[in-house]
Amino acid sequence: MSRNKLNLSVLLGAGGFYLLNRLWLARAVRGWPGWFLRCYANDLWAGAAILAWADLLLGWGRLPRLSRPGQTVPLLLACGLVWEVLAPLWKPGAVFDPWDFLAYQLGGLCWLWAAKFFPSR
Repeated sequence: MSRNKLNLSVLLGAGGFYLLNRLWLARAVRGWPGWFLRCYANDLWAGAAILAWADLLLGWGRLPRLSRPGQTVPLLLACGLVWEVLAPLWKPGAVFDPWDFLAYQLGGLCWLWAAKFFPSR
């Protein structure tokens, strides 16, 4: 499997999980797993999906691909800043949650780990 296929798989997986979680899973599961699904599971997937999308665009532009935390951490911090700090300023009901920053980074770390096994032709 090439890096592009990995990225497309992550994007489809993140979208599919988000729909499944929003429509059924987060309501059906109780206890701490249900809490995790409601609060942080989508954020983990978001971190991986953001990096997959960025890496895909870099590859299409024939630019160097993402390969190390020094590239991915600032990108995910910037995205977290927009969603966690700026979004509550204009979206009613949005709240700041500092733990979401960690969830984005952990999802990105999972993508970074998986990406090292796939060539970036």
